[in-house]
Amino acid sequence: MAEQFMMLFWILGSVLHIIVHIIAGISFLGVIYFAYLLYKETDKGWYWISLFLSALSFASAEWFTIIFPMGRRDFPISQTLSDLANISGAILFAVSCYGLYKTMHYIRKRVE
Repeated sequence: MAEQFMMLFWILGSVLHIIVHIIAGISFLGVIYFAYLLYKETDKGWYWISLFLSALSFASAEWFTIIFPMGRRDFPISQTLSDLANISGAILFAVSCYGLYKTMHYIRKRVE
C-alpha cells in the first residue's frame, strides 16, 4: 500500500512538473509576442531584438524540459541545453536592459 501511494505521489509530481513547465513556456510565448510589438511600435532599437531573443531563449529552456524530460536517461544533454538556453537568455536580457538604460539616459540628457 505504501509503495502504491509513493508511486502515485511520484506520478502526480511528474505530471505537475510538466504542467508547470508548459504554463511557463506558454507565458514566454506571450513575452515574445509583446517584445515584438514593442519593437514594431517604437524606434526599432537593437535592444528590443535582444529582448525578443532573450524571451525566445528562456522559452526554449522551458520547452527543452518538456520535450526531453529530466528523468529520461536517453537524453542526457537535455539539461545542458536547458542550462545553456537560460544562460544565453540572461545575457541577452542584460544586453537589452543596457540598451534601454542607454536610450533613456540619452533622452534624459536631451530633455534637460
